[in-house]
Amino acid sequence: MADVEEKIEYLFYKGYTYEEIVGLLSVEYGTQISLSTLKRKLKDMNLSRKNVTFDINFVRQVIEELLDGPNCCVGYRSVWHCLKLRGIIVPRLVIQQLMQEIDPEGVQARKAHRLQRRQYHSPGPNSVWHADGYDKLKPYGFPIHGCIDGFSRKVIWLYVTRSNNYPDNIAAYYLDSVKELGGCPRKLNTDLGTENGTMAGIHCFFMNNEDSHQYVASPKNQRIEAWWSFLRKNWSNWWINFFKDLIEREILNTSDPIQRECIWFCFSNLIQASLNEVKESWNTHYIRKSRHDTICGRPNAIYSLPEAHGGVGGLIVDVPDNELEYAIEHLVEKEDENEYHDYFKYVADTLNLNVPSHWREALQLYQNLISVAVNGL
Repeated sequence: MADVEEKIEYLFYKGYTYEEIVGLLSVEYGTQISLSTLKRKLKDMNLSRKNVTFDINFVRQVIEELLDGPNCCVGYRSVWHCLKLRGIIVPRLVIQQLMQEIDPEGVQARKAHRLQRRQYHSPGPNSVWHADGYDKLKPYGFPIHGCIDGFSRKVIWLYVTRSNNYPDNIAAYYLDSVKELGGCPRKLNTDLGTENGTMAGIHCFFMNNEDSHQYVASPKNQRIEAWWSFLRKNWSNWWINFFKDLIEREILNTSDPIQRECIWFCFSNLIQASLNEVKESWNTHYIRKSRHDTICGRPNAIYSLPEAHGGVGGLIVDVPDNELEYAIEHLVEKEDENEYHDYFKYVADTLNLNVPSHWREALQLYQNLISVAVNGL
């Protein structure tokens, strides 16, 4: 019983409707309950979205902390959703008012013209996955790779990597997702980059069909390309400006291999944790109905409950365990940590320097490690 209540609480704070919670409990957890039973349990657990009480000063403090970093680029709806993910239920109007009070310049800056969108058609989840690399942070040593489901717009994977041009890295992300989701899509679309070759070959091997992967020009890989635009506006702009500022202040020299490796050591886990939050926030946020015939709903719910959103289910293709294990063991070679990583870890452990959980802490760690690298322990 406690396990069921934990799942209900988890889905409730992700913002799903009651009907979606009932459906997701059945599809993803194999737990069957009725809508009336769910409402009774929510009442017993004191979980409600109406007439909620909250501490306005606490909410203001949390919003200020969210805006002190890459989340400063997001709008009030995203902040409202982030608070829900943390279990803080507040009326959206209150968040809008607080954002106007705390960040009036940012509110005005986000009032921009919208892009014209091309029409996109997909019968259901796992019909097509779109994978691509994101290079906006690559000059600072943090290339990113991601994949999105064409129908539901669910982000399948999102990773910062030492190199998004290294084929085995990309193939590993694909294999991890196939193992987690229980199968592969019917079609995989990527751009013409050579880094996609190993992943493309593995996918065609699973499907036993060389046409199941398609190389397309970046503008035609529109689902993931459009999502990169979202990431730039809502997340990566802050990091780009942050690293540019470090370079201008001569704190970071990206042509220096020691500084380049040190910045990776200090910030990569922090950036990955932030990307994990971006992925979870996107996959559980509500996409509104628009004039562009986009499917409204939450990506996770659209992915798991396609029939409720006008789609076709059951398109994922089962991959035999022996084929999956063979690909993992024999077709992909993971990158090893280099000697720089071992050196920086040794210095951090010797000086009892903590693992950073905030960009300010990561910057301080970077400066401490560079000082030791230059001047010695």
